Amino acid sequence: MSDELDIFEDEEAGSIFTLLDAQGRECRFQLLDMIEYNSRDYIVLLSEEEAAQTDCDVDILEVVPDEDNPELESYLPVEDDAVIDQLFELFRQRNEHIFDFV
Repeated sequence: MSDELDIFEDEEAGSIFTLLDAQGRECRFQLLDMIEYNSRDYIVLLSEEEAAQTDCDVDILEVVPDEDNPELESYLPVEDDAVIDQLFELFRQRNEHIFDFV
């Protein structure tokens, strides 16, 4: 996927946020889409590092609400390759007018 827009230039849009990776480093992401699939919520993200590349990949994470505090949520990697493929296909179909999918 290549993106013709500099999606990280407007932080006030509210769709850019910071997550911690497995090593505890802060990484900035652009929220590209939210998808409901099989009664679960997922987000499609583009990291700032990937956005700088010509041929970039997106991250797809499951949104898991915090049981103790409904205002908090966690984002977990999707382990099932078939689910990832289906989610990416939905993302591609919904956003083919915005992004150039290679």
